[in-house]
Amino acid sequence: MARRWTVGLTIAGLLLITLDLGAHVGNHPSVHDTVAGIIQRVVELPRQARERLTPRSVWETLLTEEERHILSTEHISFRVNVPVTLYVLRDQDLKEEPFWLTGGEFEKTDWTAVVDGDDFDIWKRDYPAGWIGLGVNAIGDEEEHYLVVVVPQEPGANLEISDLYPGYLDVTEAKPGASAYVDDEDEKVERLPEALIGQRMIRTAEQLEDDANLWRIRVTNYPASREPDQIVLTWSEDPRTTQTIQWRTSTAVTRGVVQYQKKAAFLTFQPQPPQTVEAKREVLETPNIANDPVCHRFTATLRNLEPGTTYVYTVGDGTPEGTSPLMEFTTAPDEVRPFSFIYMGDAQNGLDRWGSLIHTAFRLRPDAAFYLMAGDLVNRGNDRDDWDSFFYNAGDIFAQRPLVPVIGNHECQGGHPTLYLKLFDLPDNAPETVETERVYAFRYSNALFIVLDSNLSPTAQVEWLDRTLQEHADATWKFVSYHHPAYSSHPRRDNTDLRAAWVPIFDKHHVDVVLQGHDHAYLRTYPMRNNEVVSSPSEGTIYVVSVSGTKMYDQADRYYKEVGFTNVSTYQVLDIQLSNDRLHYRAYDLNGNLRDEFEIVKSQ
Repeated sequence: MARRWTVGLTIAGLLLITLDLGAHVGNHPSVHDTVAGIIQRVVELPRQARERLTPRSVWETLLTEEERHILSTEHISFRVNVPVTLYVLRDQDLKEEPFWLTGGEFEKTDWTAVVDGDDFDIWKRDYPAGWIGLGVNAIGDEEEHYLVVVVPQEPGANLEISDLYPGYLDVTEAKPGASAYVDDEDEKVERLPEALIGQRMIRTAEQLEDDANLWRIRVTNYPASREPDQIVLTWSEDPRTTQTIQWRTSTAVTRGVVQYQKKAAFLTFQPQPPQTVEAKREVLETPNIANDPVCHRFTATLRNLEPGTTYVYTVGDGTPEGTSPLMEFTTAPDEVRPFSFIYMGDAQNGLDRWGSLIHTAFRLRPDAAFYLMAGDLVNRGNDRDDWDSFFYNAGDIFAQRPLVPVIGNHECQGGHPTLYLKLFDLPDNAPETVETERVYAFRYSNALFIVLDSNLSPTAQVEWLDRTLQEHADATWKFVSYHHPAYSSHPRRDNTDLRAAWVPIFDKHHVDVVLQGHDHAYLRTYPMRNNEVVSSPSEGTIYVVSVSGTKMYDQADRYYKEVGFTNVSTYQVLDIQLSNDRLHYRAYDLNGNLRDEFEIVKSQ
């Protein structure tokens, strides 16, 4: 048994979007961000006005012309090399929706199809060769997702379909018996018009069907209670002498305290009473969570700790029944010592599977000092139920090892990482040009860690980045982490602005390793300098892209790729050794199999 210390919202008024859309490609406008922005605007309407809304009234009167354009063209897209006639097979239960189809330039045919027992009508439109963009399935009802059949206008033409977005969709032959969706092989096309059989069909995804559904209420599977949970360690000040702790309770709990003492003192026959620190309480309101719209979050920072020392602690309201089990943390060393840390790319989707991965990492490498996650920790950054799932599947790992988070584009749902910034207390040493806690830096042993925000202007962070690296020129190891890669893995991504702004600074100060996410594959570059491959890490910087969740993308064969693979979730262990100033990097999969490794040796 764990040791402890004794110590008026209506459903009609709720509007929420359910999103499962991959990060957008290049300058692709984001349906995800567009609809999240609409939701934020809608919930500000008077309740009676919200209750009178219909999908058509939203489409015709509430949306801007730009929003309608994005929702009409940026959900699914691809390129064709010859003029085509496009056929969209739509679930008849959608009635009027989607409005870009029924009220646009498409013409309804007399043809019908049957998919998994459901009747589909068929709409057509001619397109020239080039880019084709299609819209969302609906903004109201969430019936079956539409299918797409592409037919060359000139019979016998050699049709090529490329640049398919989202990248996990695919192209197959249109025929009875074909699987309709990439994420459900059991749903089959049962009947098609003779003229479409044998043509090219784009298989869409069931999970995309309600990407723009404005009427779906969310519930959390993990509501708050009187018992403290979601306990997470972060650093908001010096990791050597402070430790920040955050946790959650229901609104029934109004007081938060941390009780702590050195582990060595606690294990004596007559331990002294622990020290107590009062926590700051914040009311976290998330009215779109129907079964748990309000909870309390507590934050406390322990100060004047001894470096390189393990402490035991509990959190709670100070009563025996409201206190957590005993946990522990270890402060950063005051002198140079060897250490290890774990780095992960996007968790985002499949958080239960990600939970298995991080528990494997913790079991096999309990010596790791902290966990760094390079953005997109969750899929919908301003939907609290996603974060509830994230913390639940992490178990108590972040209550024992600090989390070093990075902001990804999915944390910026609706344009701002509001919920992310409320959940994590982080260093307040960002540049003046950037909102605090979105960019920060800290030292651990002989290493410097810099976290940047690639959602913001890269140039706004250049001066601070340059200055911070110069001020810590004595650090043996220099690591930088941000979300969007400087050297992309994805076939259709290239973050040129970011690369132009930051890579010269990395080169100038010889950053050793850059830890990234976003592209949902694994890629490690050769050592790079001035955008060229160099012969050894002593001359350049190694850039890594990884993914720890279940959403995967294709990978391009880039000139800078030394190691790359797809469809594998990984975690990375970086061991900092003092012998010859050595860094040993290893990437492992869910089963603990070694997938990649390299060493950097700075002195012989």
